[in-house]
Amino acid sequence: MQFPKFTPLQSRFAASFTASLVLIILYLTFSNPYFAYAIDTDSIEERDHNHPLILDKKQYLLDSGLVRWDEVEKARGYEPTFAGLGRSIIGRASGDSRIDPLENNMPGKKDISPGDQQFWSFSSEELYGHSSSGTPDQDKRYEGASLESGDNGHIAMELRKRQSTDVKFYLTLNVCEQPSAIVPNPVNPPPPLTIYVSKSSKNQRPNPSTQDANQVEIRAEHGYAYHPNSTSDGVYIGVVAPVDSNFQGPYNYELTISINAAYASYEENNTLFYVDSDSNAGLFVSNNLTNSTPTDFEREGLLAAGPRFGVFVHNQNDTSILGISRSYCGLRNHAQVKGNIKGLDTTDVEVGMTFAGGGFLKQQYYVKNLNRSSKYYAMQVTENLKPGPGNINGGGNVSKYISFNTKSDGNCQLIYNLTFCNDTMYAVPSNPSNENFSNSSSLAKFYDDNALKLSLNFNYSLEQVPCNTTSSAQYSLAVTCDDCAQAYKRWLCAVTIPRCADFSSPKQHLQPRNIAQNFTNGTLLVGDLQGSAKNRLRTHTNSSRNRLIDEVIKPGPYMEVLPCKELCYGLVQNCPASLQFACPLERFGLEYNYGSIGSIEDRDYPQCNTPGVFWGINHSSRLKMSVIKFSVGITIALGISYFGI
Repeated sequence: MQFPKFTPLQSRFAASFTASLVLIILYLTFSNPYFAYAIDTDSIEERDHNHPLILDKKQYLLDSGLVRWDEVEKARGYEPTFAGLGRSIIGRASGDSRIDPLENNMPGKKDISPGDQQFWSFSSEELYGHSSSGTPDQDKRYEGASLESGDNGHIAMELRKRQSTDVKFYLTLNVCEQPSAIVPNPVNPPPPLTIYVSKSSKNQRPNPSTQDANQVEIRAEHGYAYHPNSTSDGVYIGVVAPVDSNFQGPYNYELTISINAAYASYEENNTLFYVDSDSNAGLFVSNNLTNSTPTDFEREGLLAAGPRFGVFVHNQNDTSILGISRSYCGLRNHAQVKGNIKGLDTTDVEVGMTFAGGGFLKQQYYVKNLNRSSKYYAMQVTENLKPGPGNINGGGNVSKYISFNTKSDGNCQLIYNLTFCNDTMYAVPSNPSNENFSNSSSLAKFYDDNALKLSLNFNYSLEQVPCNTTSSAQYSLAVTCDDCAQAYKRWLCAVTIPRCADFSSPKQHLQPRNIAQNFTNGTLLVGDLQGSAKNRLRTHTNSSRNRLIDEVIKPGPYMEVLPCKELCYGLVQNCPASLQFACPLERFGLEYNYGSIGSIEDRDYPQCNTPGVFWGINHSSRLKMSVIKFSVGITIALGISYFGI
């Protein structure tokens, strides 16, 4: 093939074109030119038109979850430098004025010195963000709205924000550490932190000096603050630490916002009930965890589930938890005794489950190694199954505290978990120097075995009564032999296992027992009314109700919380007349053998003893009303049976 011949002019043009093309290729290869782009901007949205591509990239990374909000905030903290201008002229960022971001269910933790203020924000992106771990069907609140990802994620978020109604949020603050007192054991705790909440972007640093009628002020009472609210925009919080010359050092706190539920909470109602104490231990139960008496199969499953609550106990002579008694993290850090708390030493608390008290499931705490004759706080707490940051309710729940005293004399000891007298949970006469009963288990077995032995003769007698027969042949149409057996067991356990109190107690409803014996340290009671010769001759004061107590245990003098007389009345009312049960009369022995419910002198101790009744707020009135209703019902039923109505 023969190539065409170019004219001289064509040859010069071809060479010039080829050289120009090579130069263009080399230029594009070794250079990085900048080109101007026409950008369609939103006149309403604030943008930096000097660097639109960079900011759009940040927004995309934020919406797609590839960067954190605080990283973007940090990027926005760009500060220019100019030759000849010092840093003080350009402007200095104050540490107090910095706004730190919060994430859903993620506590912001900081130290704050008295007199300082700190600021936080919860962005609208977090407000409309995805729910945290463990939230059931949380996204159903936003049915019909979806959050897209990719290049248009930022636009989808903006559209949903404009169309959505207010979203509820829950703000909580827990004080984990507080300033220490200059003088030991102060009467009052350090003054509480105060938080200020704003829902307006015009007030991003709410504080006491801000002229904003819409900002809200909340004090962290006893180390805890809670503020539920709703908004369609961001939330701004200021934390202010007060100054008190009687204290020194910083506060440490956890501030959390959740769109699911309160991260940390406080329960104003009592969920823990004091049962009894001895010189070195206390016994407590939770409120009922079931609404009905479970079957045997259900009992096994409930017991296998195990304890779900924890407990904090603290000596009231130590004031370190004053001011943080409602704060879960504060109690974790400072409570002297902890029980069933993840990650902490809980060897001083034995935690279990019990059906004592009506057959309803309860959690039980045996707190040991306490000080004699001391007053304590106790509060029940709840940890989430997934505690900690990022989890709903991850900050724990604290219930209202209760107060209790340990005994002083040393000859009363707590027993619980008895086999036969399964409702018996209180202190009984004991002797710490008696080696045969050196622990609570051996002492409990002694009392329980004796009660079981005494019940055998009753069972033989009850078998002679025609229980499973026609209604015309039954001893009552209102009660059965099962009712009689239960009434007898309640009465027997109360009278054979006396409830013990300190002999030194001044309470008038207590009955002196066994004053003829020496104290466990070998000394003899002399020089007072209870040790007089007259009292030594009286059976109800010079010995125990159960002679085996004096012969085997030898506890020395003690006080008894007498069984409630309603137990005796219930025995007579529920059992056949052929068994010939009878109760002593007023002024003829009743007052020495049984007590009355009445109104208790204080919230710490009952005036009479009924196994399975745990005394606390309204417990005495509940027992009294139940006895009244029972007695009225029995009377009506017996009247119907007698008159044939």
